[in-house]
Amino acid sequence: MAVSTSNLIGVALGYTDTTAQFNLGTTVNLDDGGQAVYVKAASTVSTYMAVSVQVDNNVVPLTTTNSANSKVIGFAQTSIASAYYGWVQIGGKPRVNVLVACQPNVPLFTTATAGSLDDATVTAGLVAGLVATTSAASASAPTCVAGYPHVLTGLNA
Repeated sequence: MAVSTSNLIGVALGYTDTTAQFNLGTTVNLDDGGQAVYVKAASTVSTYMAVSVQVDNNVVPLTTTNSANSKVIGFAQTSIASAYYGWVQIGGKPRVNVLVACQPNVPLFTTATAGSLDDATVTAGLVAGLVATTSAASASAPTCVAGYPHVLTGLNA
């Protein structure tokens, strides 16, 4: 798991709590070149799930259906129980759940499987700025490289 390099006291990326320890939306820089954002889980989020970070900084497991409501896509590096607060990675080198036989170095798309991405093309479901670095022989969570990932929902997706 990446480590915060920001000068914000008390940041523990693997820690979750029932009480907010930071303002929702607080963002910190990470040692892998990425960022993490402080969020509240609107439903249970499992480790390595892709999540929809909504405008109010609540997160839910990402699906093709809810992707249009995302301000950014995040990646839970630890589980966050429903109504708990925690950090999700929004850039850098997160581990991300992908479906079986997902290939490396190709665009990733949303799926109907909550929290998992795939290389199968889905109209208006491209997770721009994210690729896996290795193939997934079985459903797994390979390391990915992420810019500032978001779902392209326009006509040019």
